[in-house]
Amino acid sequence: MNRRHFLIHSTAAAVTASLASNSVIATVAAEESRVAVLVIDTDRASVPIDKRIYGQFLEHINHSVEDGLFAEQIRGAGFEGPDFQTYWEPISQQGHVEVAQLDFQNGKKSVRLRVDGGEAGIRQKRIFLEDNTKYEGSLWVKGENGSPKLTLGVLGSTGNTIASVPLVLNGTDWHELPFSFTSHLRDTQASIEITASGHGALLIDFVSLMRSDVRHDGMLRPDLLNALCSLEPSFIRWPGGSFASTYKWKEAVGRYAARGYHPNIYWGNYSDYAGFGTDEFLGLCKRLNCEPLIVLAAPTTKQEDLDYAMNWVHYLNDPPSTEWGRLRTQNGHPEPYNVRYFQIDNEPMNNGFTPESYAGIVNIYGRRLRAIVPGARIVACGQKRSNDMDWSKKVIDIAGNNFDILGCHNYEYEPDNFASGIDRIRGYLTNLCEYVRASRHPNIEVAVLEWSLQHTYDWRAGLHAAGSLIMYEELSPGLTMTCPALLMRNTTDDPKWTSAIYHDHVSWFPGGSYVVEKLFRQHFAPRYLASAAGTIRDVPDRKLLFDKISTQIPSGWLPDSVDAIATTSEDNRRIVIKAVNYQGNRNTLLVRLQGNAAPERATATLHIITARLNDQASIENPEVIAPVSRPFTYGKDLTIDLDPYTVAVLEIHTI
Repeated sequence: MNRRHFLIHSTAAAVTASLASNSVIATVAAEESRVAVLVIDTDRASVPIDKRIYGQFLEHINHSVEDGLFAEQIRGAGFEGPDFQTYWEPISQQGHVEVAQLDFQNGKKSVRLRVDGGEAGIRQKRIFLEDNTKYEGSLWVKGENGSPKLTLGVLGSTGNTIASVPLVLNGTDWHELPFSFTSHLRDTQASIEITASGHGALLIDFVSLMRSDVRHDGMLRPDLLNALCSLEPSFIRWPGGSFASTYKWKEAVGRYAARGYHPNIYWGNYSDYAGFGTDEFLGLCKRLNCEPLIVLAAPTTKQEDLDYAMNWVHYLNDPPSTEWGRLRTQNGHPEPYNVRYFQIDNEPMNNGFTPESYAGIVNIYGRRLRAIVPGARIVACGQKRSNDMDWSKKVIDIAGNNFDILGCHNYEYEPDNFASGIDRIRGYLTNLCEYVRASRHPNIEVAVLEWSLQHTYDWRAGLHAAGSLIMYEELSPGLTMTCPALLMRNTTDDPKWTSAIYHDHVSWFPGGSYVVEKLFRQHFAPRYLASAAGTIRDVPDRKLLFDKISTQIPSGWLPDSVDAIATTSEDNRRIVIKAVNYQGNRNTLLVRLQGNAAPERATATLHIITARLNDQASIENPEVIAPVSRPFTYGKDLTIDLDPYTVAVLEIHTI
């Protein structure tokens, strides 16, 4: 069992029998002063906490990447889907605009502009321009007849001209026309127009526009990149999620305009032209100094499906002298990426697999992965819900030789269970870890590769994130990896699916979980010391709670009130205490540091996040939920007052 599981849950059985609901707990708690007690024995051997608990999951969902992190400003760049109806509008005066059915690169559609002494063109609105900023872009053109003139126009939201760039055609074959301009004003609702005038006809395809500096530096939106960077992910899982099960990696490498078009059928059916593909993702991981975890599609045991997945592995890791290494080199990346983490598909139960049939997939794909990358860490899919232990057990028993990490998913879908849901998840993870240790494959690691409080992004999501991360730190090293979901989503998407980062095309704001994830990651310490759960009735002489800890009979213990954990650095010179008060009344965390390693002199800083349950940030008010920091007086006995619905981090540095 985990470090506190038996004590907590045996006590809880007696206490909660008389507590019918959370409202009863809140009523009882409000009537009296309550404390949680955390005794930290610095002489006791500490236990390692895996930094991979602080991973992230970048899924192609709700415009997290397309019209999100990927900095392309043009939507519907290639006209393959309903792009013309959705994102573009025609301009015509003595001219004609139509979608033409013909091949271009990997596409089947282009836009034809035909003019007879007038003009014809296309316009896209909702372009964000920054002040004194250079923009670069291009479009592909093919002249058909006559000699029409082509112009790129950039208009402000009031109709003012920001830029007018003539585009000179060069022959009648398809060719790329680059353009650039500098905006001298900020406009969040500018428009871009591509207009033909004079006489003749031409074809247009694959229009692109980005900030010049961004185009040449990874093509990532700076504000969202900085938001992700602040989370300091130890690894990033990509590209999905359900999206991974149908992902065509070969169509997302190479020249941007020649990549494939695939509607995002799982998450809104919006256009995706694969501008953010393998090389862009690996560039992101290098920039953030984190491990990539690649999710391979594994739809069947057919040879062609297996080869397709394994060729991706070859592309990632083979030397430049091989077939796939040469392709990677042609795409500008001669050195192998040396990816170590691979997951075999995602939530296969959604695609009709039984645990037995999926275990068969793992055996086939896992063996091939080990042959290609002997040092690979292979992830198999565990249960999707905490009550489905049968799935995980069968995958362990049947395929345990061919994977290293069992990646489970666990969302809490009822926002009011922001506190109680954590104990439910703790129980199943504890049981799963115990099953692994008793199995024929005791070295399998357990991971939670999707988790969060869903259906709200208010402060309840933050409280849930705090309790979850405290739990995951406590369960380590039996639990080695976690990454919450969702990471990013556009504010215009389905509000049912909630996220850590919310953005429109201009800016972003943090969900309730983001501020906690950031605070806890910034104050990570890799060795476990002690933890505490629940509160008891206060006593006049609090010293007794420490001096008589072994014999003192606690009174009125309440679960789902406070969770706390103490961790330390490798050199024991930095101690971090994290705590969360789930309740609507003040609770107090009493801390005692004892043992020879407890510092005599130290500095301390307290970081506090306090909000009302339903508080939430917005584009207009992004700082509604934010930490406040202040110096804290150090002593070996500490009292930390936790206001209602508070997350706290106390960091102690030995002098």
